[in-house]
Amino acid sequence: MNNSPTGLSAEALFAQMQSLQQRRTVQRNKQELSLATAIVLLEIASSDSRVDRFEQSVIHHGIKALFDVSDQTTASILAKARAHLSNMRSSSAEASVLKEMLDSATKRAMGSIMDNLIRCNGVVDGMELYLRKRFRDLIGLPDEPLAPPSPEE
Repeated sequence: MNNSPTGLSAEALFAQMQSLQQRRTVQRNKQELSLATAIVLLEIASSDSRVDRFEQSVIHHGIKALFDVSDQTTASILAKARAHLSNMRSSSAEASVLKEMLDSATKRAMGSIMDNLIRCNGVVDGMELYLRKRFRDLIGLPDEPLAPPSPEE
């Protein structure tokens, strides 16, 4: 006999609670990953002390595509990332989170976004190349030369 006020057995309630906890963990991980990604990308973009509109667009669209989030959510992630960056010396810890939590396909997509970010305004400087190599190393991507822009970029 089931005396639960919900009409569910203890096992069913436990299973529902586990499922809810797993969904919360996945959501929390997605939030942590998207924020860490935004911080890394913003650090690269701000290597010349300013983030221009082309760089902002690449970062926005990259976050949106990688994490399948809305424009509004992406804007919120970027605002949080800017706030974190203003209080940080380095984003190495965030890159380590990405190394641990991203699968290899997503890491490669992240590498592609970094490359697009570096090339987007037509100026590639030494600091951007240094940060590219550093973050590729930190997230576990092999060092490869920066490919020239494709004709549609």
